[in-house]
Amino acid sequence: MPASKKKKKIVDDLMAERLKLKAESPTVSPEVREAVNHYDLMAEMLKEEGVEQTFSVASSSNWAMEVANQRVGIPTVNFKQEQAATFAADAWGRITRRPGVAIIGTNTALCNGTSGAAQGYAAAAPMVIILSDGFRRQDRNGGGQASVENQYRGITKWARLVGDPGMFLNQLKRAFRSVVTHPTGPVALAWATDVLGDPTLEREEGTMSRMRAYQFYTPSFWSPDSLPRTQADPVLVEKALRWLLEAERPAMIVGHVIHQDDAEEELREFVHLLGIPCLARRIARGAISEYDPLNPGGRARGAVLRGSDRALVMGLRVGSLEGEGHPLLFGGLLGTQSFWGANTRYIQAQPCVEYINLVLATEHQLIGNTKMMLRQFIDCARDIGIKGPLKRWAKWRQFVVDTKTDYERRMIERTEAMKGKLPLHPDLVGRLATEFLHDEYQDDYIAIIDGWVASSSFNDLSKVIHCGQVLDSAEPNGMGHAFGMSIAAGLATKRDKPIFAVVGDGGLGADAMDIETAVKWNIPAIYLHFHENDNQIVAGGWNPLLREVSDPAANRLPESWGTLPSIRYDEMFKVFGCHTEFVEGDEQLKPVLKRAFDFALREKKPAFIEVLIDPDALQKLWLIRAALRSRWVKWDQLSERGQQMVLEYGLVSPSFLPTVDPTWRDAILAARKK
Repeated sequence: MPASKKKKKIVDDLMAERLKLKAESPTVSPEVREAVNHYDLMAEMLKEEGVEQTFSVASSSNWAMEVANQRVGIPTVNFKQEQAATFAADAWGRITRRPGVAIIGTNTALCNGTSGAAQGYAAAAPMVIILSDGFRRQDRNGGGQASVENQYRGITKWARLVGDPGMFLNQLKRAFRSVVTHPTGPVALAWATDVLGDPTLEREEGTMSRMRAYQFYTPSFWSPDSLPRTQADPVLVEKALRWLLEAERPAMIVGHVIHQDDAEEELREFVHLLGIPCLARRIARGAISEYDPLNPGGRARGAVLRGSDRALVMGLRVGSLEGEGHPLLFGGLLGTQSFWGANTRYIQAQPCVEYINLVLATEHQLIGNTKMMLRQFIDCARDIGIKGPLKRWAKWRQFVVDTKTDYERRMIERTEAMKGKLPLHPDLVGRLATEFLHDEYQDDYIAIIDGWVASSSFNDLSKVIHCGQVLDSAEPNGMGHAFGMSIAAGLATKRDKPIFAVVGDGGLGADAMDIETAVKWNIPAIYLHFHENDNQIVAGGWNPLLREVSDPAANRLPESWGTLPSIRYDEMFKVFGCHTEFVEGDEQLKPVLKRAFDFALREKKPAFIEVLIDPDALQKLWLIRAALRSRWVKWDQLSERGQQMVLEYGLVSPSFLPTVDPTWRDAILAARKK
């Protein structure tokens, strides 16, 4: 047969088959062709995903979606600025383990939302950030709106601008799955305004056929609890456990994944079965109660972890707040030890390969769901005959208790000597606040840390009893997150728990107007403001280190890091409807806290406490950084107070002496000889 006829026959056969399939296909139902509103379908998906609350800022590009959400019973908290919305989504994701949802508009709104996205990314918080990204036709016309992928790519798991409206539901469902899949974290998903509705396209905004909307997605499947959980290899689990049991001084350190995987119960069972000291970090703090003798909390953690010979690291992304896993802080640049042991060997049991740290000397690696791996460890331990804490670790356990007790004793003695003195030392404020929280609320509260000095003065003194209680700024160390996070925390806990936010001057200046939003939403938040550091933000490094460097004739207040002196913020926030208090002496603090907490929980309204603290009580880590960044200054240009601080606190380690100005080096070496 000629080739031309064979080719024609093949074409005819294919066409015949297609015509046959078309003839046999069922009639398309009218419902499939009906016009539907895309925003309504998105709202239905959010409802299906269990979204209870969204966080946003009023924007014309968001109105259609906000209304659609409200129609299905999902309210929206509207903030003053978009960073508060993404901070709120971060807090919701961390506390509830389910995606926090922020809805962000175009232009500067898109940019403003990056602060909370960056913090959520560092904290591995499950967040879905839904954005409107302007008009596609402006991409190359100088409009500058369609930039979500450029703005968010480095601070989310992925960022995507969807150009096809038929793909948006597909991508939105994937976003909800992605953010709770390890490594957890935010996703940014945007639509172009001229894709989901544009009058020039002669169609009603957001309207399309149901068949088009569901082209790449079938609703009512892929429920929120459909994610698989995997165990580690049982053979490797047993090898790792037997290796750990051979330790003389074992330890365990866990991170946020314990909370995300809901593994607190299993962790406690495993720790108490073996009798192994265990430290919990970040949102997982309290997974082992910080009153438990096996938890080397506070400053005792360093001595215990450095002293261990074998340790289990589980569900912890070891980052800069953990010294990247290096035995020396910042890789030895500061000449200071971190809490990792130089001779310690490790098991890493992580939920994903991305969390395996390559600095820690690791003998065993396990990958799996932490809740399931802990159950594997427990079952394996019982199978090999372990019935209770190993007796040969008793002396080591006593070392943990003694080290922790000694630290707490020294802290009490040091802060006891501060009583009755003015101005108040922040460490005494932290101690009295944590005592109050223990006595009045048995440590059942949500803490938010938003300040340099506040972080060290409260964080190391507080104790928590369950994971999910502590919200921090993660590695970005931002300012102003307390206000958005406090509102989300109040809503996530159904307004039943006190929300205690410790705030510095910088955080207050960045976002405090959303205290008014907290009033509107009946949030029982208590904001304790550390009015600190010579009325300076950024932990007060300007006056001691840089004040004398500036032009003596200059107006130093506007050019410095300072604020107007002695602002009475409590009087400002009183007009919002907050309960406000002003504290100068330590004898006032507990009665003030009592009145503030009683008001907040009774009235479901925020309270604000202004506390004047000692401006000379500065945070040492920040001072080290400030000193090293000021080393281009001549020694005699520092104030006398600045010179004393550099020498007294050892702000410049020996390893940094070659890098500072020679006048610094001469002065430091001369002081050491004396």
